[in-house]
Amino acid sequence: MSAPVRVTATILAPPERVFLAFVDVGDLLSWFADGAVVGRRVGGNWALGWYADPESDAGYHALGVFETFEPGRSLVVKDLVFISPEGTELGPMRLTVRLEPGPAEGTVVTVEQDGVRDEPAWDEYRAGVGPGWERALESLRGWLEEGRKLPGR
Repeated sequence: MSAPVRVTATILAPPERVFLAFVDVGDLLSWFADGAVVGRRVGGNWALGWYADPESDAGYHALGVFETFEPGRSLVVKDLVFISPEGTELGPMRLTVRLEPGPAEGTVVTVEQDGVRDEPAWDEYRAGVGPGWERALESLRGWLEEGRKLPGR
């Protein structure tokens, strides 16, 4: 297994609002995904989808189950599986999002993903997961600080 991927960012919004952005379908569709299903409780599903090509139904999916659901503090998605448009499944992984009060009434967001393997089938995913979370947290910052939605939203 690879070392866990960890990305941290400070968002100028209270922890409760940042948490909501990870679990509210409307928020997720504004800053992160093209589709989402969220069962907002321990044992509930956290499933996201992204179109590979807007002209096609094929896309990427991430599916898991909430192991921890602590509004304003943290969430953990266990048994996370990533599925490519070609049907390749990678997992299971664990995604942890921790929220701590930060400067200027903001929130320090730490995203940690573990369970990524050092195997050839994982090479592309492993190379993209850190930069992908960095881009996602920048999108989250744009959404919560400026109301900026993803293009096409």
